[in-house]
Amino acid sequence: MSGVMTEPTPDTGGGSDVGGIDSQDWIAFGNVQIPRTGTYLVEYRVASPNDNGRISLDINEGGTVLGEVDVPNTGSWSSYRTVSHVVQIPAGTYQFGLYAITGGFDINWWKITQLY
Repeated sequence: MSGVMTEPTPDTGGGSDVGGIDSQDWIAFGNVQIPRTGTYLVEYRVASPNDNGRISLDINEGGTVLGEVDVPNTGSWSSYRTVSHVVQIPAGTYQFGLYAITGGFDINWWKITQLY
């Protein structure tokens, strides 16, 4: 990761979130297995008092951008909302990256679900 920190989250369930996300910051998650090539729903639990945040999801250290999603103004750093987008992912084991095209938000969690 670069430019971010973990901190206690005020979101439901407690634990920690990744905060201090500014433009061009990133987080990487290694050894994520995608069992089948297909269409996947990717969800992000975000909080932001700012407008115009944007996340890019990639694999292969940024070599393959899977998609982008806007991060809305949720009203505050402690007001979370789930945003999502649909992407195509080939089967394999990857390092996934979340890249802040435009920052000013926190992420509590993200999830990948195969649709078909």
